[in-house]
Amino acid sequence: MRMKFSNAGIWRYIVASISKIIEEGVFKADSTGLKLRALDSTNTALVDLFIPKEAFLEYEVGAEERFGVNFEDFAKIMRLASKGDELLLETLEGGRLGVSFHGHGNRTFILPNIEVSGVEEASEISLEFPVVARLQPAIFEDVLEELEVVGDVVSLESGAGSSKLVLSSASDIAEARVELSLEDGSLLEYTVNSDSKASYSIEYLAEIARVSPVAEGLTLSYGSNIPLKLVFDISQGGRLTFYVSPRLE
Repeated sequence: MRMKFSNAGIWRYIVASISKIIEEGVFKADSTGLKLRALDSTNTALVDLFIPKEAFLEYEVGAEERFGVNFEDFAKIMRLASKGDELLLETLEGGRLGVSFHGHGNRTFILPNIEVSGVEEASEISLEFPVVARLQPAIFEDVLEELEVVGDVVSLESGAGSSKLVLSSASDIAEARVELSLEDGSLLEYTVNSDSKASYSIEYLAEIARVSPVAEGLTLSYGSNIPLKLVFDISQGGRLTFYVSPRLE
């Protein structure tokens, strides 16, 4: 397996976001592209990454190949990427993973191919979402930073026929409320099929939003007391999807 990506910086943010949700995961490379799907250790969040083969400068994969990585270690390596670096991922002797940055000199790091238990349990999720919103990732990240000052849970609320998505948080000493709408441009698209309200961990969402600086768009989907789905659009057809379980009161 050998694949080269033009912008190592994009991968730096992707891996940083994933590493805060799961400790280990297995990448799968096949004729369509690179994939990863894994649950966090508490079964609170699921991460689903897909980078199509067309997004790579080089993509050489025979039959399906798999390699397991420790994401804390992978994130440490990716933080060493410099502006303008290309990223090369390739399997080496013994099944190890070579991670190389090509830019001002070539730097190569090697990770072991680890055995990851329980990966097959992370099956695909199929849900109908009453509320679907499109917005800029940076807006979502900013809102979370503001609400995190007040509490550790964010509540989302949508009314049928309303053009506003309300995000709020509260603690014993303070409350905060943010309204996003089509009218002020903070929402790009917004569909509400039924009144919905649900609460989620701000800590999880804030870690997930780390990918925002390199995401080209965000689709947020939710409903009353069902998981929140966040789909971040990555350049050239890639997507990074997270499902987060609700906080049930």
